[in-house]
Amino acid sequence: MNEQKQPIYIQKLEALLRRLPINHQKRTKIEQSYARQMAGYKGEKAIAYYLERLPKKEYTIFHGLRLLEGPYYFQMDYLILSSFFFLILEVKNLSGILTFDTNYRQLIRVNNEKEEAFPDPLLQVERQQNQLTSWLAVRKLPPIPIESLIVVSSPYTLIKNPLTPDLSRNIIHGANLPLVISSLQARYTTQLMTNKEVNRAAKQFNKKHIPFNPDILSKFQIQPNELLTGVHCPVCSSIGMKKLYTNWICSLCDHSSKIAHLHSLDDYKLLVSSTITNRDLRGFLGLTSPSISAKILKSLNLPHTGTYKDRRYHL
Repeated sequence: MNEQKQPIYIQKLEALLRRLPINHQKRTKIEQSYARQMAGYKGEKAIAYYLERLPKKEYTIFHGLRLLEGPYYFQMDYLILSSFFFLILEVKNLSGILTFDTNYRQLIRVNNEKEEAFPDPLLQVERQQNQLTSWLAVRKLPPIPIESLIVVSSPYTLIKNPLTPDLSRNIIHGANLPLVISSLQARYTTQLMTNKEVNRAAKQFNKKHIPFNPDILSKFQIQPNELLTGVHCPVCSSIGMKKLYTNWICSLCDHSSKIAHLHSLDDYKLLVSSTITNRDLRGFLGLTSPSISAKILKSLNLPHTGTYKDRRYHL
């Protein structure tokens, strides 16, 4: 399985919440987006526990694979490759009671007496199956059955299905995943791809994967000058550490660090730009001395472009 790193979009949301004033008018909207993204990520990590136990010689597993098919991108929580079939997993980390409404093609969740509607995940995986089939055909890869499952990550979520038996088999709890994959293996006994062709497909997926990486400020229509500047403390997260000789000192918890500015430069890269000037660095870290910021930039040993006066450093 490809390494399951925290998505760059979640990293950007975390950085934005660190740098947005507590009373900012868009903070609630961003917090809600972050909560949804984290719930999905935690659900996918819970499912990884079961996937890691699959035989590595028989299955190749991709997490968060995002591909371009025609003019549109499509993303799968998990894609499992074998020589006999491919399997798409759509993971749902939702608590409460879930009802799959096939009349109106929606998922209804009741939790703490509150009823909410979500897009139909069955419709979503049907679309992913069609897109993946087209994507493989364009690359002259052999046709292979593509199955899909809706996997509910929490064992305590109650699934109520007014569905046909065929559809209800496609909705499972995570703990049932190994058993369902074994049953698929028993159903598909004809090898339709050689190991070499599966490896070629895997290489194409790795090569064409494009992570979701939006300009986060543009997405939420926030200007850079609305962000809080200064070095944030890695212990208490307050912003405004002071530079004292070779250390950064937090005035709130007295934590001392030589490298606290590195975390703040990560924020700058995630939120503003992957390049920075001496002036940009001074403004973002809350420094007044060009020579001190020049020393920081020199210590980072970053590649750079431009002449001395307009030099940009690549973070």
